[in-house]
Amino acid sequence: MKKLLTLFATIGLAFSPQAQASLADRINENQTDWLLGSWEADIDGRTLTLTYKWVVKDHVIASHLKTDDNESYSLIALNPKTGEIEQTGYDSKGKKSTGKWGPKDDMPMVTVTSKSDTGETRSMAVAFRRIDENNIEAQIFGVDDSGNVEDFSSFSFEMKRKKAEK
Repeated sequence: MKKLLTLFATIGLAFSPQAQASLADRINENQTDWLLGSWEADIDGRTLTLTYKWVVKDHVIASHLKTDDNESYSLIALNPKTGEIEQTGYDSKGKKSTGKWGPKDDMPMVTVTSKSDTGETRSMAVAFRRIDENNIEAQIFGVDDSGNVEDFSSFSFEMKRKKAEK
């Protein structure tokens, strides 16, 4: 009987889920939690608002991007199979976007590919540089047909932390 209990205990340990790193763990490791929150930019008189917030504690972040003529929602999570941080979303013009997060030098960066209902595909990368606790810089990079991100940004703009609405 004792051997049978030991066998069951061993089998139970073999099949029990192993602790995996969560998205929160990865964010803490890379010290990029400063990106969470709402950010706003004025680009040539047009307002751009970008928000990152937890929607499933420690595992899923929602991204909301709003401009004067478009709006998109995405979910960001850690793929448990590959260990990559992935993003999937849709916008108000019917485009689907998929992307992966990773570093660009010392900045967090998302490389995104969008596909329209007509089959048009566009890719770009956005890296974020922390200026201080209330200001960041977004740097836009081109992406070639092979998925390689260009070395230098083609455009950049500053964003200010948006105060929480009461």
